[in-house]
Amino acid sequence: MVSSVDGAIAIDGVSGGLGGPGDALAFRAIRASCDWILVAAGTARAERYRIPRPAPEVAEIREATGRTRAARLAVVTGSVDLDPDLPMFADQAPGEHVPLIITGATPPPDRVAALNGLAEFVHLDVERPTPELVIAELHRREGNVVLAEGGPSWNGQLAKAGLIDELCLTISPHLVGGESLGILGTTAISAVGELRLDRLLEHDNALFARYLRA
Repeated sequence: MVSSVDGAIAIDGVSGGLGGPGDALAFRAIRASCDWILVAAGTARAERYRIPRPAPEVAEIREATGRTRAARLAVVTGSVDLDPDLPMFADQAPGEHVPLIITGATPPPDRVAALNGLAEFVHLDVERPTPELVIAELHRREGNVVLAEGGPSWNGQLAKAGLIDELCLTISPHLVGGESLGILGTTAISAVGELRLDRLLEHDNALFARYLRA
């Protein structure tokens, strides 16, 4: 996640204005180290998500971690409110893995039909996906490392369920103000253990922190 100094995670609804060259490089490197990229539908819509394609400069990271294929994209949603014109559907290249849509047992059938051939569906045996069931499904699909990229409400659910083992946080040198949510949204967390700072880097006045579960 990326956050301003005063805790905002977006400018005008998206995170792009908070990042910079260092954040972009860190972002690509972290993506190169995972098996699945997990995001909630609202963030996928707002940020115009695309199919993950590894950048050439992080090929060595994938080789060092033994990952021979690009990370796959998984989108969690109860309503399947996803437009087929979104880049992750409209800009698919031949042979690429389509997004995995993780939803509940009975999502709106018209929304599922609209993505026919553009996505792979997993229907969990609940009305709305829960963090525990979503992570279990990705682990079943060789997801040893799952990278959660938000949004804040989904992050909060993951934290409340005790499923965050590591936090990579860019602290952007901006003051934003306004009503932007923090990285966990408004979810009340009562039993999250303390995090341990593993490393802290700096580039162009931005800080890059990696925290581990203490």
